[in-house]
Amino acid sequence: MTKAFVLISADTGVEGLLHEEIRALEGVKEVYELYGEYDIMAVVEEEDEKQVQHVVSWELRKIKGIKSTNTMVVIR
Repeated sequence: MTKAFVLISADTGVEGLLHEEIRALEGVKEVYELYGEYDIMAVVEEEDEKQVQHVVSWELRKIKGIKSTNTMVVIR
């Protein structure tokens, strides 16, 4: 299994809606709303790095209201 932490910057006022939409994505195991530089953190777990990349690049980043992401893939 490959795990990644995805830090998300969102448009103002849509964090709650994004939380639910992100949580519904396959491969997303946890979602947290944050204070600070980032608004949301999602934990993505998939079989391999390519599947994690697909979830982040082709599903999560396409959600309206997400401005940017910063993905950190766990190596151990």
